[in-house]
Amino acid sequence: MVFSSTVFLFLFLPVVLILYYNPIIKSRRFKNLILILSSLFFYAWGEPVYITIMLGSITANWLFAIGVDKFRERNNISKFFVTASVAFNIGVLFVFKYLGFTVRNIDSFFNAEITVPDIALPIGISFFTFQAMSYVIDVY
Repeated sequence: MVFSSTVFLFLFLPVVLILYYNPIIKSRRFKNLILILSSLFFYAWGEPVYITIMLGSITANWLFAIGVDKFRERNNISKFFVTASVAFNIGVLFVFKYLGFTVRNIDSFFNAEITVPDIALPIGISFFTFQAMSYVIDVY
């Protein structure tokens, strides 16, 4: 679904806005639930196979942020969680964006018979990975 498509403009967006600005339910939790479910649905519309990667990234970075917040007074442990978050996120980007390139270069340099993995690139992986990483850094 593209932002300028008729499905988005005349169906998805109005439904989300009506649910979010519902005058009957004023709960912030309900509004946050509407936003996260509609965001996941929007992402899954374009590439439903990779929604598990996004959910895994969200969960991992949320746990890193909890670790940062819980050990705020113990600076070394808090820094460990930030460092682990950055390493995790850069690792995810490396696997999906640069692993094939790296393996092909190692293969050609050493003249080896390494099988190049054919990994498809999820839509918006750089965006949501850097957003998640910046969330943990902001919590720090």
